Amino acid sequence: MQEKNDSHIADLAGEIAGFLADNGIGYRCCREGGVTVIRTSCGSSIIPLEIKADTPEAASNARKEVCGIVMKKRISAETASSTTGKADEPADNTMVIAEDRWRGEGECIRKRLLAHLGRFRHVFARNCEVRKISKTEADRFMDAWHSYGSTVCRYRYGLFLKKPLSNAINGTWTEGDELSAGTMVAAATFSNGRLMERNGRQYRSYQWIRYASLPDVRVAGGMGKILRHFISDMDMHPQECNQGLHNTGQDTNDADGIFGGWDIMSYADLEWSDGNVYRRLGFADEGHKSSVMYRIDPATWTRKPTSRLSDDEETHNEGCMYYENFGSTRYRLIIKNR
Repeated sequence: MQEKNDSHIADLAGEIAGFLADNGIGYRCCREGGVTVIRTSCGSSIIPLEIKADTPEAASNARKEVCGIVMKKRISAETASSTTGKADEPADNTMVIAEDRWRGEGECIRKRLLAHLGRFRHVFARNCEVRKISKTEADRFMDAWHSYGSTVCRYRYGLFLKKPLSNAINGTWTEGDELSAGTMVAAATFSNGRLMERNGRQYRSYQWIRYASLPDVRVAGGMGKILRHFISDMDMHPQECNQGLHNTGQDTNDADGIFGGWDIMSYADLEWSDGNVYRRLGFADEGHKSSVMYRIDPATWTRKPTSRLSDDEETHNEGCMYYENFGSTRYRLIIKNR
């Protein structure tokens, strides 16, 4: 397969830069370690990642090159945050926008980018209520607004407005209808619980599978509100979670000497986040989850993990490209048994 030329690479960065300019966001393009970086006037950096690899090996090499730059920027930002002592500030503001996302997700990815740059409608969680939602409602919302779409889950929750929300973004009126009371602005899904042994004790373990909000809406405290609701529904101890409590699972001298409590596991996508939101909720960093290799169809800009390709798909792959994502960080919240 013929590789894309440099003008195409410039086109991707140019399209993103043009989009920023159209929305009144200043920027400066530069090269860092051979990688194009768009530094915005909002203080965030964007790395446009073109997809041009025609083999998994080439895709892996491309990912490693860019990943090194991203990790260097995140370590630098985290060091700066530690120096200032502002622990509540995000440790990093670097985003990677893969070409298939930019070309395949249309308005969603553009609104999401603007939200990360501070252009969003602000909602406080106290002005919302949490309700259980159906599989159909959850699937529809995740397929529309989550980068990886819907997936199998056991518990589903929506965050609904209790009063209308205007279409003012950061105080500036924009075209479009206001969001009416009862609109679902965010949703989350969780797995069923299963017993897991850790340090000689049994924990009932759940996975927080998905969280997504409308792409131009930020719900302050939304994740925490849904998390507390889920913990209450599962009859855990929310007061301990509210304190951001997590431990290492050592003996707590509980009555039965076996059951240690509950835990909730989740993952932060390293292309968009360093996981600071989980740390603020009391989750502990448990290390890196490996990158995933995808095969990209350039006609539709859709991706599929190579591990899930059928024999027929593996045989007929002419014209396809490959992309390896950055993996994720695993986070776990442990809620002790009394």
